[in-house]
Amino acid sequence: MKKIKTSYYTISSPNLPKPFRGYRIIHLSDLHGALYGKNHKVLIQKIKEAAPDCIMMTGDMADQSLEAIPRLIDLCRRLCRYWPVYFIDGNHEQCLKRREYICLHRELKRAGVIQLRNSWKELSYKGTSIQVYGLVMPMMYYKDWFREYRWGAEFSAEDAGTLLGKPKDGCFRILLAHNPLYFPAYRDWGADLTLSGHIHGGIIRIPRLGGLLSPEVKFFPKYDGGHFLEKGRHLVVSRGLGNHFLFRMWNPPEVAVITFA
Repeated sequence: MKKIKTSYYTISSPNLPKPFRGYRIIHLSDLHGALYGKNHKVLIQKIKEAAPDCIMMTGDMADQSLEAIPRLIDLCRRLCRYWPVYFIDGNHEQCLKRREYICLHRELKRAGVIQLRNSWKELSYKGTSIQVYGLVMPMMYYKDWFREYRWGAEFSAEDAGTLLGKPKDGCFRILLAHNPLYFPAYRDWGADLTLSGHIHGGIIRIPRLGGLLSPEVKFFPKYDGGHFLEKGRHLVVSRGLGNHFLFRMWNPPEVAVITFA
């Protein structure tokens, strides 16, 4: 079992209501059916140590491997005892067989998970609120040449608006979007903070150069992992907890802790 790394990020924004200062989010992504200790004991202990106010999952927590769905459902049942859990689909959830997909989302609902599919929920805290959006984009934008990728497809801020609607003025907005490749579109649409995964930290991390490879088979992807700030808008890319292809090297599984300041 690989040791989980906890990464800490501090986010500030003039749009964030003052009562949210100190609010803490655990960001999980790309579990891919991995299991950390019996009954997820190791992962849950890492989360408890960070003392979060909520948990946000940004996709590929399950895939088509045999134990992935029941393991994720069991994890969510345990987490929902303590914290609100937000969830969006990644490309691997979208590629599940219809029966598996329906079962996954039915059981997540029963567990108490807040599922966002091109929709939003209000997150209230100390008498004020922010908005949490969840983006599930068509597979053609994933640049997966073996599936539904459409050559020349680029996801724009206008496309985000078509799926998510116009963002509310004057409100701090968190966007859960599995693929960080299109962060400029999310940023320009109006996301103050985007949480993404998908890149697995670049699979192999090379000192001073970053992640080597993206799922789109591109070398040294720009948004490989960590915190990025552009035009006053934030992106935090999780390096993920599991794996789907190749082997992670110098790239431990990650729990990301985001604190508002």
